[in-house]
Amino acid sequence: MQNMRSALRHLARSPGFKIVAIITLVLGIGLSASLHAQEIDNIRDVLAANATLTEAANRLDTDAFFAGIVDSDETRIIQDGKLFATRTDAMAAVRAGSQGVAKVDRRFESPHVTVLAPGVALLTAEGSTAVTLSDGRTFDARFAVSLVFVLRDGEWKLFHGHYSLPNPQP
Repeated sequence: MQNMRSALRHLARSPGFKIVAIITLVLGIGLSASLHAQEIDNIRDVLAANATLTEAANRLDTDAFFAGIVDSDETRIIQDGKLFATRTDAMAAVRAGSQGVAKVDRRFESPHVTVLAPGVALLTAEGSTAVTLSDGRTFDARFAVSLVFVLRDGEWKLFHGHYSLPNPQP
């Protein structure tokens, strides 16, 4: 133990050791700050991608909505307990479900993004949807979502979505 203390004292007096220690600290702090800045950029970009999807949904623009979803049959969408095994199936269901709908107003409340890995992020949120049908009837519903976004060709796109409505209270 005393030999180790002596070695550390000797290193501490060495100018080369001090320079290496300072460079190591500066690089470590710089790398940490850079990674944090990248994570903040990713969070901002995922929120923007989700806003684009939400705007398309509110315009009832199925094509624009699905432009923000990865074009792959590996994509999965779950809505209210129903799994759409392919992007094509989900798109057909959205088109069919929007028949007779005059207006949609979907709003996300307090979305939270967690960067899971480089190029992969999870968005979770609650929100509300107000729907007006062509015949004038209106419906309001709360929802919760978990959305996995992936970075593809420089754009964040939805890879997996799980939308659910709360069970009706008796």
